[in-house]
Amino acid sequence: MRALVLTLLVALGACATQLPQVVTRDGGVFDIRYDNRLQTTQEADLRADRHCGGPAAFETEQTGFDGLSYRTYRCRER
Repeated sequence: MRALVLTLLVALGACATQLPQVVTRDGGVFDIRYDNRLQTTQEADLRADRHCGGPAAFETEQTGFDGLSYRTYRCRER
């Protein structure tokens, strides 16, 4: 039984989404979801810039019900 539980936990861990993660939204904005205990705002900013393929404009930040931080961005026009 323990081996089964351990196998399931390892499988779930392998499926976990890497943070910081892009969360798309309507209206031309997107969120970067990250754990502020493990990642910095600079890491979230870099992930946003990569998503845009250039500089992203930060708009707001909030903490979600899941305890993770969500920074909202908009891609800047080039």
